[in-house]
Amino acid sequence: MSLWKWLCFCCGISICLAAGAADEQALVFPSEMWQRATPEKQGLDSARLREALDYLHANAGGVGTDETIIVRNGYLIWEGPDANNVHEIYSCTKTFTSTVLGLLATEGVLHVDDYAAKYLPSLDDQYPAYAQIKLSHLATMTSGYDSLMGDGWKFYETDPQKHHEYVLTFTTPGPPLFPAGTSFKYHDPAVHILGHILTKAAGEPLEEVFKKRVADPIGMKQFRWSNYGNKDGVLFNNPAGTPGKDQGGVYSSPRDLTRYGLLYLNKGNWNGQQILDASFVERAASTQVPAEVKTKYFDLTGRYGFFWWTNGIKADGTRPWPSAPPRTFTAHGAGRNFIFVIPEWRLVIVRLSPAPGGRTSVGGMKEDVWEQFFARLKQAIDQ
Repeated sequence: MSLWKWLCFCCGISICLAAGAADEQALVFPSEMWQRATPEKQGLDSARLREALDYLHANAGGVGTDETIIVRNGYLIWEGPDANNVHEIYSCTKTFTSTVLGLLATEGVLHVDDYAAKYLPSLDDQYPAYAQIKLSHLATMTSGYDSLMGDGWKFYETDPQKHHEYVLTFTTPGPPLFPAGTSFKYHDPAVHILGHILTKAAGEPLEEVFKKRVADPIGMKQFRWSNYGNKDGVLFNNPAGTPGKDQGGVYSSPRDLTRYGLLYLNKGNWNGQQILDASFVERAASTQVPAEVKTKYFDLTGRYGFFWWTNGIKADGTRPWPSAPPRTFTAHGAGRNFIFVIPEWRLVIVRLSPAPGGRTSVGGMKEDVWEQFFARLKQAIDQ
C-alpha cells in the first residue's frame, strides 16, 4: 500500500472512531449535585428545545413543565423551577415494584419466570388455574389474576378506612379473568399480589429493598414509599401506587427520579456498579406483551414491558410516539407523572405534576401531546 493510501486509510479510521465516540459519549453520574451543561454542549439546539418545552408547558395540564427535568449523557441541561418538589407518583410506582423483582433476581433470590405459587403456596388453593401464573405474568399484567373484590376504588374519596381495607383484599384471590399468558388487563390487584410475593421472598418491605440496593447507592435523597401497615408480620408497601388517603405509592422529586431513569438508561449500571442485571433491564424496558395478544380491556398490547410503557408497535402497526426512537420507554402515573428514558438519544426526561386538588386525574395527558413534544424535540437534536 502506498504512503498516501495508508494515510487516507488511517484518516478514515480516525474519523469513524471519532464519530463513534461522539455517538457513544460516556455517561457522567451525579454525586450530590447534577453536573450541568448547556443544551449545545450536549448536542441540542437551545431555541428548538425551548419551543418543544413551551409546547409541553402549554398542553400538558397541571403544572406544565414546572416539575420537569431533562438530562442528556448524565448532564442536566434543563429543569423547571419546581424540580425538587416531592409528592406521590401513583402508577409510576409499579416500575419500582418490578425493579425489586429485578433486584431479587439479580441476587439469585428468585427468577422472574418462576411460578408465583412457589413463593405463595396458597395462591392456587381455591383456583387451580393460578398454578400456571409466573412472576413475569404478574409483571406484565398477563396473569389473569383477579382479587375477590375486583379492582375498583370503591371508597377512595368517601371513606378512607373502608378504602384501605378494600385495597388489602387485592391479595385475596378471586375467580381468574383468563388463563395466564393468554390476554392482558391493566389491573392493580395483580401488582398487589406480586408485591406481596416479593415482600415474602425478600423478608423485608419493598421500600427497604429498593432503598438499600438502589436509592442509597444512586443518591436518591427524596424517597419514601406509602404502606398499608403490617401484613404477615412485614410492612406492606403500596406496590401499585393505588390512590387513597396518605397513599399513592412512591413519593419523590423529579431530580431524584431522574437518577432512577439514568440507572435504567445505563442498563442497571451506576458509575461502574452493576445494581441490576443488564439482561433484566433490557427485558423490563422492552415490549413483553405481543401485539397479537387479544384483550377486551384497556389495550396496551404491543407496548408494555415489566410495568414500563414502551414505544413498541401496536396491533394497528403504529407506535405510540412515532417521532421518538423505537426503544423509548416510560413509567406512567395518574396525575400526569412520567419518567421517560430514551436510549437512542441518551436522554432522561422526568415530568411530574401533583394531582389536581389532591385527587388523581385518571385521564391524564393525551398521548398525542407527547408525540408533538417529541416531534419538536427531535428537531432540537443534532442528527
